[in-house]
Amino acid sequence: MFAIYTGVNFSELSRRRSPLLPAMALTAALAALPACSAQEAAAPPAATPATVAPTATGASSPAGTGAAPARSTGPAGPTATASAPDVFGTEFQTGPDRDWSKGRPAPFEGVLRGWITGVDADGTAEYRPIRFALSGGEDGHFEGPPEGDVLRFAAPIAEDVEYFSAYGCDGTGPTYDKATNLGTARCPRQRLIDEVKEAASLGEGGGLTRPALITTEGGRIVRVVNIYWQGGGG
Repeated sequence: MFAIYTGVNFSELSRRRSPLLPAMALTAALAALPACSAQEAAAPPAATPATVAPTATGASSPAGTGAAPARSTGPAGPTATASAPDVFGTEFQTGPDRDWSKGRPAPFEGVLRGWITGVDADGTAEYRPIRFALSGGEDGHFEGPPEGDVLRFAAPIAEDVEYFSAYGCDGTGPTYDKATNLGTARCPRQRLIDEVKEAASLGEGGGLTRPALITTEGGRIVRVVNIYWQGGGG
């Protein structure tokens, strides 16, 4: 009676629908895959912590730069190099082991803290080492070797010598870096020669004998940098 009322054979319907169920489940699963994949693609990659490279001073700087902290350099002008002596050193620099009383003095290769005591007609300068002699506290004066000491050097002044005066090219200074006490006024070669000759006329240690860092390379004086000091010499 139930089959006549509905017009449907349930046995036949069950037989025909059973193959459709797995297909429908598979279709639903495949449809869900793109959504999952999209969610995975949208997820941001895990962040990696920034690395920090140590510097020579133990401070830190961004990786790959190796940069040391910036340092102030002061006014423009020459600076003392790693091989330069202490500007106010209290010991004399010595030269090669030789008999300084015989023959023409040899050059002092490198940077000498000294003063130029004379220049001949050929432009060859004679120069001697000096030291800073303390006389109480921070006061003192520059002085050359003691009487009887023949230690001295000689070398021609290069035509392109770099002369940095602490008193200005016209002598109206001072012109120096307060952080280093080194002259900053770039002056011509002739100005250097004139100053040396003027000082020589007053005798070694006279008021115009100016302490300096004297650089000799290849047997020639290539740079002279005045040391600014208001004390005396001797």
